[in-house]
Amino acid sequence: MIELSPLARPYAKAVFTAALDIGQHHEVAAQLSILSSISQTTEVSSLIEDPELSKNKIAQIIIGLCKDDLSEITINTIELLAENKRLNLINTIFISYQELLEEHNKTSSIVVNVASLPSADNKKTIMQKLSTSYGEGSSIEFVEDSSIMGGLSIKIGDETLDLSIRGKVKKLVNQLNF
Repeated sequence: MIELSPLARPYAKAVFTAALDIGQHHEVAAQLSILSSISQTTEVSSLIEDPELSKNKIAQIIIGLCKDDLSEITINTIELLAENKRLNLINTIFISYQELLEEHNKTSSIVVNVASLPSADNKKTIMQKLSTSYGEGSSIEFVEDSSIMGGLSIKIGDETLDLSIRGKVKKLVNQLNF
């Protein structure tokens, strides 16, 4: 499967810059979220891949599905993607846009994987330390994952800090296998 992020990033940056210039960066994020959700449905994803329809016709169908909720910037983005035959990038553009928005707001999306959910006090401590390091507005989500055996694994953007027992065992096995 082709990695779409390098293709989507320039579009996301252009849309973000345009939205930021007119102060609609949060509204455009919400619109891209809607488009991302729509583009992942079976019906729309098969429509996007349909070689029989023109890409402009497909773009007009997608725009028509949520026209009342879209700004001029978002509509122009969909039309440009259709023109460049890149409608398959809608979801990846949304992900890149979110990263740019988080960077602009100095926040992060943080996922903390734990073997079992921590007590309220421990959860509060973890959240305070992560908020201090990665921004007060960061969204922090705790996910229970028994496969990590113990400890925790923190995912921030595309970086992971693995402090789990499973991670330590894997590291030890790798060292023993040199």
